[in-house]
Amino acid sequence: MKKIIQHWASRIVIGIVACVFGTFVIKEFVTQPILELIIDSKEISDGIQQLVSGFLIIIIYYVLYVNLEKRKLYELALNKFGKDTSIGLLTGFGLISLCVLILYGLGYYEAYGFNAFSVILLPLTLLIAAALLEEFVFRGVIYRILEERFGTNIALLQALIFGVVHYGNENATITSVWFVFMLGVVLSLMYTYTQRLWLPFFFHLSWNFAQIVYGTPLSGDTDFNALLASKFNGPSLFIGSEFGLEDSFFSILFMTVLAIYLYWVCKKKGKLKSLTSD
Repeated sequence: MKKIIQHWASRIVIGIVACVFGTFVIKEFVTQPILELIIDSKEISDGIQQLVSGFLIIIIYYVLYVNLEKRKLYELALNKFGKDTSIGLLTGFGLISLCVLILYGLGYYEAYGFNAFSVILLPLTLLIAAALLEEFVFRGVIYRILEERFGTNIALLQALIFGVVHYGNENATITSVWFVFMLGVVLSLMYTYTQRLWLPFFFHLSWNFAQIVYGTPLSGDTDFNALLASKFNGPSLFIGSEFGLEDSFFSILFMTVLAIYLYWVCKKKGKLKSLTSD
């Protein structure tokens, strides 16, 4: 029984169930009822709930794999947390900003005012929780274990799952699936290079956060207020479809180039892993 539980496939299934359903159950039956009872403002209660859920994901992951794999969790190491954070935030936000700057130069983007900063606080807490869940499940559980067992090249195929899952988003297209696939490759290679989850998490978070700053739909979602009052007006090839800027030529190009660059760097630095026996 112990051998079955420690098998690579079992560790993936257990990890997904624990992180996703464990967090959901605690949220629905413990933290959310308590917060709603003691806090009158639903917006504040929801924001705190999202942050608590993100923290719970980290705790569940830590407790599970410390006990299941009997090892030190190097993927949660904090010795280079500041470096991972700054690089992730700057590159994620910077790439979206570059896309927007190009569109502005082409006359396809216009910002004509600022909304109150408070309008993006609740969406930010949602983005934190969502990015933590996706990174811990897709990179921490699925990709990490597949890479250890089958090597980097095969493990990168999990990015296809990441892309297909997002096809369920509102206004998703075939090109948006390709973009999310390339995003998954980028995030996975960031993990491969650092062997830590913090760089992909902060890149993922800042990439998403930049979109609610500039006012583009976020992976098909328009149910939020942006920091900048703005509009996109131009060919869908350049400004993206109703899915948002992620579906545009420049986003797909930059993410694909970044994926190729990161793979080259990982190969050059000897970071790519090979197939191992079970």
